[in-house]
Amino acid sequence: MALGARDTSLLALPVGWDAGVLEKNALEDGTTFLTVAQMLNGSVQVAAQTLYSDPLWSSLISYTDMPQVAEYAQGGANGFGEFTEYSRADPKRADTIGHMLPIKPYDRALAWTWYYLRHARLPQIEADIADAVKDMGDLLRVRLLSRLLQRGDDSGAAKGLGTGGYSPGFATTAASTNVDFVPPAFGGVTFTSTHEHYVPIAGGAFTAPVFADIKAELLEHGHLPPYNAMISMADETTVRGLAGFVPVAQMGTNYANTVSLASFGPDYRPDGYNIGTINDVMVRVVHGMPQYYAFAWKSYGANSQRNPLRMRLPKGQMRPTFEVMTDPTSSNATLPLQYAMIFTEFGVGVGGDRTNGTARYVNNAAWADGTPT
Repeated sequence: MALGARDTSLLALPVGWDAGVLEKNALEDGTTFLTVAQMLNGSVQVAAQTLYSDPLWSSLISYTDMPQVAEYAQGGANGFGEFTEYSRADPKRADTIGHMLPIKPYDRALAWTWYYLRHARLPQIEADIADAVKDMGDLLRVRLLSRLLQRGDDSGAAKGLGTGGYSPGFATTAASTNVDFVPPAFGGVTFTSTHEHYVPIAGGAFTAPVFADIKAELLEHGHLPPYNAMISMADETTVRGLAGFVPVAQMGTNYANTVSLASFGPDYRPDGYNIGTINDVMVRVVHGMPQYYAFAWKSYGANSQRNPLRMRLPKGQMRPTFEVMTDPTSSNATLPLQYAMIFTEFGVGVGGDRTNGTARYVNNAAWADGTPT
C-alpha cells in the first residue's frame, strides 16, 4: 500500500515525537532515537508503496472513501418489440441494486520497553522493524484472499456497516446472501438469483474441466480472455500435469523450438509466481492460498473500478495509509519510542460487478469458505 498526503504519513517524524529530544537519546551502540524513528517511518513508507503497486493486488483492487458501492444493474431482458403504427412501445428501465463496504482499524505495536531501548543495539531494532513490515504485507494478503473465498455477507457495526448494511460476495444463490443479485442478461442468456459463482467439486484435485468451467462462467457475463487465477503451492504439481496446460519457461533453461511455452514469464514476487496457462486462464501460485481452492477473475488494469474488489478507506483518503505514531493510549512512556505503533484503517468488499470473480473448492461437494494464511 502507499501512504496518503497527511503529514504523519510522510518522511517527517510522526506526531508527538520531538527531534531535539530524540537526538539526546541513543541506543547502547550510539544510534540516536531520531535515526531509529526515521528508519521506522521510512521503512513503513517504502513497504506501503510496494504493496500498493504490486501487480497482483492492483489487478484485483480499486479504492473509494465512500461506504457504499454505486448502484449497479441486475437482471433484465431485451426491451425492443415490433413496431406497430397505432400503439406506443412499453417503456423499460434498468433494475438496480447496491451494497455497502466494510472498514476496520488495525494497529501493530513495536512493544519496546523503556529498559530494552536503553540497551538495544541497532541490528535488534532493524529486526523488529523488518518484522513489522512483514506483518503489513501479511495483513493485506489475508484480508484480500479472505474476501475472495468468503461466500457470505459481511455485516455489523464492528465492520463499519451499521445495523442494516451488508457487504456481499460475488454472485451466489439467494439463500447465501441478504443482497439477492440477478446477473444482467448477456448474449441472449438470462440469469436468476440462484446463479452461483462459488462452486464446490468433490474429488480432492483440480482437473482440466475445472478451468474450462471457470472460463465459461466469466465469458458468459461478457468478461473476455485472458483471465487470471490463483491457486495454492500445494496444488501446483496437479495443475501443471493437466491436459492442455502450457507452462512458463523455467529460468536458466533452453527449450527446443517445438516446445510450447506461455507468452509470459514466472514473474517471481513476494506474493507468488506464475506457472502457466490453461483454457485462456493465466495461473499463479499465491502464497497464503489454502489448498484445494482457486479464484479467477478478469483484470481491467491496475486499480480499475471494474476490478473484482473495492477497498474502502477513511473519508478523504484516496490511497491506503500506514501511519507511524506513538500509541495515543499511553501516558507514562519514559523514552520517546517506547510505545511506537503502526496504524491503518481499511476494509475489503466486492466492487460494482459481482460477476467478475468465481471461486472453486475441489475437495468437497459442499462449499466451505477458505481460510488464507
